[in-house]
Amino acid sequence: MTTLTLLAHGSPDPRHARDVSGLAARLTAAGVPAQVAYLDHHSPTPTEAAQAVAAAGQPDTTVVPLLVAPAYHARVDVPAAVRQMRAAVPTLSVTTAEPVGLHPLLLRAAAELAQAAQVELGPRTGVILAAAGSRDLRATAAIETLVRQHGAALVETLGVAAVRTAYLDGGRPLGRIRTLLRCIDGCTATVAVPLVIADGLLRDRMVRAAERADVALAPGSLADTAAMADLVRLRAALAVTPTIVAPRRPTSSRRTVVG
Repeated sequence: MTTLTLLAHGSPDPRHARDVSGLAARLTAAGVPAQVAYLDHHSPTPTEAAQAVAAAGQPDTTVVPLLVAPAYHARVDVPAAVRQMRAAVPTLSVTTAEPVGLHPLLLRAAAELAQAAQVELGPRTGVILAAAGSRDLRATAAIETLVRQHGAALVETLGVAAVRTAYLDGGRPLGRIRTLLRCIDGCTATVAVPLVIADGLLRDRMVRAAERADVALAPGSLADTAAMADLVRLRAALAVTPTIVAPRRPTSSRRTVVG
């Protein structure tokens, strides 16, 4: 069975690696062998991950980037990491899956986190999906599109009044969204769900923003959820194996005369 390489951003905070490694361990325990690699901050690097797969006698691996928004890391860093893996072990077949990204299963993962919050969910509760935000406006627009297309299903699943988005950078802050939920949707309680793959410094910023806005923050991160494990498996299953073209044999310039 192909080994999955979960490629995460990485963080100087060890909690990040703990959550990513926990996701890999749960996948492996469920019969889907998985290891981790990081784009930055700590090991294993993509090169080290490729060498580990080869050392284990595996001929291939499928890289599943643990990235939510289609921003710089997904567009630039992931392809560079895959090139490093192929250069480090030329005999290893490396297939690249789409980043876990913006998929309805991501909202199912958010629902799992919301249901674990210390807030009673009901028809007067508002849910805020708290994302990091990005200078890349296309990334923010993609999150908005996902919620516009599938947010109603999340509202129905949770039995809440409304679901809205907020951003730490380059977008609407938690405090403003809480006010909108109260004024427009009549919400008397609010819970924010962190759209972060793993715990660490980014989630800490969300904790502080939620405290300033007087909003409860759901515990955990996306890597903790069953839906995220399902999404990783889906992305891996849909990955396209790279086509290897066999070199053409040189043809002789001499003609063969038959007769």
